[in-house]
Amino acid sequence: MGLKTKEMNLADYGIEVVNEEGTKVIAEPKKTLTTEAYNDMLDVNKVDESEEQRTSVDNIKEKEGKPEIFINAEGAKKVRMPGGDVYPENSDEYRAAVGGEAEVGLKIAMRPIIDFTIMRVEFPTDIVDEINEYIDNVIIPSNVSYASGLVGQLKQNERSAQLDMPLDDEVGQQLTTVFNQIGTTYVQKGYKRDATTTVSQCWSNHAYAGDYNPHHDHGVHTVAGLSGFLWLKIPQSIQDSPDVPEINNASGGVDGWTHLVWGLNSKRDIMQLRPQTEDYVKPEVGVMLVFPQWLKHAVLPFYGDGERRSIAMNWNVHDTEAELKKYMSKRETELYEESKKS
Repeated sequence: MGLKTKEMNLADYGIEVVNEEGTKVIAEPKKTLTTEAYNDMLDVNKVDESEEQRTSVDNIKEKEGKPEIFINAEGAKKVRMPGGDVYPENSDEYRAAVGGEAEVGLKIAMRPIIDFTIMRVEFPTDIVDEINEYIDNVIIPSNVSYASGLVGQLKQNERSAQLDMPLDDEVGQQLTTVFNQIGTTYVQKGYKRDATTTVSQCWSNHAYAGDYNPHHDHGVHTVAGLSGFLWLKIPQSIQDSPDVPEINNASGGVDGWTHLVWGLNSKRDIMQLRPQTEDYVKPEVGVMLVFPQWLKHAVLPFYGDGERRSIAMNWNVHDTEAELKKYMSKRETELYEESKKS
C-alpha cells in the first residue's frame, strides 16, 4: 500500500540557502508547517471547512458553471464543483472534474518519527503555596522517610530528606484526583492510547547544597507506567543560572538542574541528523514534568543557600480491553477470551 500525499508549495514554508555572507532567506514563509497541517496533507479525503485561500496558480477556472481548482490555507489542492461540493486532489471526483489532466509538481510529505513525549504542566502559585504549607505543617513534622526505596543522595544538611506523602488523607486524595487527570491526559493525548492512569506513589524531596540524585528510572506495577515531578522551591543560585545550559570553564551553569537522558548520541551524531538524546532542564517553581517511567533522569548538585524542594510521583497505566487487543495475535486473543470465561 503506497503512501498517498498531497502537493504542497515549498515556498509557502520558506526557503533558505547559505551563501558566503551566511544564511539568506530567498522566500519568506507565508505559513507555519504545523503537525495539524502535516496530517491534513496526508489525509487525501479530508475536506477543510476553514476559510479557503484562492490562487491564480494551476489553471484555476473562474468561469461560472465550471469546476474551480483552489489551494486551501494548509496548501492542499481541491476542486469546488458548480453546486458547491468540494473534493480533494487524488479523489475520483477531482480527476473527473479536471478531465484527467496530468498534474505537474513534486509530491512531498514529511513524517516525523517521535521517540517519546514529555508533558509540561504549570500549576498556579496558590496551589503551589498550599502544597508547600501542607508539607511544612504535616509531612515534615511526620518525618516518615521514603529514602530506603530511592537512590537520592540527600544527606548534606540536617533537613535533607525524602519523605513519604500519603495519598489517603484529605490533601492526598485531592492530589490524587489532579494527578490522575494529568496522567490520563498524557497517555490519551500524547500517545493516542485508550487507557487511564492511577498515581501509586508520591514523596517529597528536600535537597540542600551538595545533595544530588544519580541517574535512575522509576518502577511501576503495570507494563506501562509514568513518572514525574513538580518543583515547589528553587534556591536563588539556581534561579540566577543562565536559561541556556553553560557548562564550559567550570561555570556551574547546570548546578541543581535536572538531566534527562534517553540515549548516547554525541554532538557529532546530532550534526549528522541523528536525534538529540539528552537534555538539561532548569527547574521552575510550579512546573511539573511527566514522562515514561523508563526515562533516565538525574538531579545535579548545587552549592548555594536555600532548599530545592520537589515532589515526585509514579502512575500505573491501565489499558482498556480494546487497547490490549491491539497488541495480540489471533491466538493470543482467543486465549484471552478463554481466560475471561474461567
